[in-house]
Amino acid sequence: MEPEFTRVLLRVVAIGLFLGGVGAAVLFIAFRAFGSDNPREIRGSLWIAAVLVFIVVGCIILLRLSFVKQ
Repeated sequence: MEPEFTRVLLRVVAIGLFLGGVGAAVLFIAFRAFGSDNPREIRGSLWIAAVLVFIVVGCIILLRLSFVKQ
């Protein structure tokens, strides 16, 4: 394998794992918010929307990284 390909692949995998970990943590918080009776804590939909935006932005960053020529 070419060194450039390996470097880009490792960056994409590292950022992808980070995005997956953060996304899973936020979804855990969001689904716990749906089980709450407290009206101030019922913000599960906002948490899910936030994680979707975060994942989409992360995917755009990964796509951009995959086209970078070094």
